Amino acid sequence: MVLIVCELRFDRPDPNNPRYSLLEVDFYGNIPYAKLAEGMMPHRLSLRKNLEKGKFEVYRRYFLAGALGKEEVAFEGSLKEALAFANREVRFIWNSNRDPDRPCKHEEPDMALDCPLRSKSEKAMRW
Repeated sequence: MVLIVCELRFDRPDPNNPRYSLLEVDFYGNIPYAKLAEGMMPHRLSLRKNLEKGKFEVYRRYFLAGALGKEEVAFEGSLKEALAFANREVRFIWNSNRDPDRPCKHEEPDMALDCPLRSKSEKAMRW
């Protein structure tokens, strides 16, 4: 399933950390055992917006003792660039050939389900 991500949804600050958007998108929640066996640390890969810089960040959050809760910004740039980076990471980690996630163009067929420019009646019909 392809995820279409709307940049307009990332402007609300996180009340616990106002430097970043409240909205985050998770690309994966953990890594396969084969990658762990190769020595890769368990982590999730997510997207957020750094509101101070006005840039999107793809970051890893680690789960291993000693690094528990540690975050590493793996990429910073525009939404389109961040999604391209995340798509490459997903293909590498999961050996996946699925269609890539892409940015919302605010009109069909490339409009996110939660795009704020979608009419209320359209939203009601689609949800």
